[in-house]
Amino acid sequence: MKKVLVIDDNEDILTMLKTFLVINGYAVMVSLSCEEGLDIFYSFQPDLVLLDINVGSSDGRNVCRKIKAQAEYQHIPVILISANSDGLESYADCGANAAIEKPFNFYHLRTLLDTSTQ
Repeated sequence: MKKVLVIDDNEDILTMLKTFLVINGYAVMVSLSCEEGLDIFYSFQPDLVLLDINVGSSDGRNVCRKIKAQAEYQHIPVILISANSDGLESYADCGANAAIEKPFNFYHLRTLLDTSTQ
């Protein structure tokens, strides 16, 4: 079973994404903060990370950079999520593999998940 970590400061988004992912056969861990999210990342060893750009006062792109800066984790896909499409245009600048805008098109999200976790 593929494992996904979702980091977002909106509990409703976390609940919605966790439900969607579990229904689609993924093991899921969630976090409301970047700091906790990184701790979970190291212990959970996900196959993919869904990461909000604006997580409280933290910038998810910095978390992405930390993950991608470590050779043993560079292969793990990170998909940025944001309600602000302006922040998504330069997703590759922080090493992210893809980006998707809120509100989600679940068909598009499922396609990204499928191609990212093969």
